Amino acid sequence: MADESVSDEQLQQEVAARAAAVDAFLKRKDKVHALQKCLENPPVNSKTQSIKDANAATVEKVLTAITDSEFADTIADLDFETCDVLMKYIYKFLENSANCAALLKFHAQVLSKAGPGSILRVMADRKTV
Repeated sequence: MADESVSDEQLQQEVAARAAAVDAFLKRKDKVHALQKCLENPPVNSKTQSIKDANAATVEKVLTAITDSEFADTIADLDFETCDVLMKYIYKFLENSANCAALLKFHAQVLSKAGPGSILRVMADRKTV
């Protein structure tokens, strides 16, 4: 997770670099690494919503690139902490998404991999994405 002593300017640079790396993975159709990269070190300690929104946009771009049939293979190598981060983003996107059906399918896949403890950890964690 992000270090609390990092400035917003540094976080913006990290988010921009992460978005560029994700775009490169997506251009190569490497969705596994794109997902892993976009979930890496989320700006949970930032109080600046625009930074969180920029990172969320990168995660959303990756999720929309993944088809239902690819999702299980895409999350196969994620560890539990990364699954929890993904679950946080899924809940965030469910708040405003027009594509809730796909998100609920993704939710079921992450739940299957990480177990119900993932939901509890996400709901109990005060740090938001």
